[in-house]
Amino acid sequence: MQYNLQQQVLIGTILGGSSLVKPPNGKNYYLSMRSKDDQWLQYKMEEMANYFPKPKLHLYGNTFRANSSCLPDLTQMRDALYDKNSRVIKMDTLNLLMDIGIAIWFLDGGSKTGRNRKNAYINTTKFGEAGTKVALQYFNEVGMPCHVNRDGKRLKVLFTVEGTLSLFVTIANRFPGFMHHRL
Repeated sequence: MQYNLQQQVLIGTILGGSSLVKPPNGKNYYLSMRSKDDQWLQYKMEEMANYFPKPKLHLYGNTFRANSSCLPDLTQMRDALYDKNSRVIKMDTLNLLMDIGIAIWFLDGGSKTGRNRKNAYINTTKFGEAGTKVALQYFNEVGMPCHVNRDGKRLKVLFTVEGTLSLFVTIANRFPGFMHHRL
């Protein structure tokens, strides 16, 4: 199986923190996204046009929210990305990620830190110890050296300076222009 562009953006979005939700009496799931950056949500809705046939943002406080249509494709995708009600990382899923999926994951769930902000990281707390180890193994195997960083109960995959450069060489071409400041 191979994921198309829209599915890559969807997977990166879910790995980065968004959720697949089933309405109380619904048959299929929908994607629920939120951000303080309306331009970022607009971009992702455009990239996932099949899931957002009538894209609309809602503002709640200072956070924008967007919900996709309920679709069978999203219900099928949920099986690959969830175990019961928890998001999971599986090596099978990560092995199918392309640059765009990883870029979206980083832009939603990562940033830079360290001296002169030379180290990228991706938050993995929501995936627990087991999921963090899977992400760690994946990135190390694809030549992006990293290790686990713990801050209390928070978990991150923290890339070395070399790993950060490798990560950005892989994903920078997929950053929309208005997100280049994240490099």
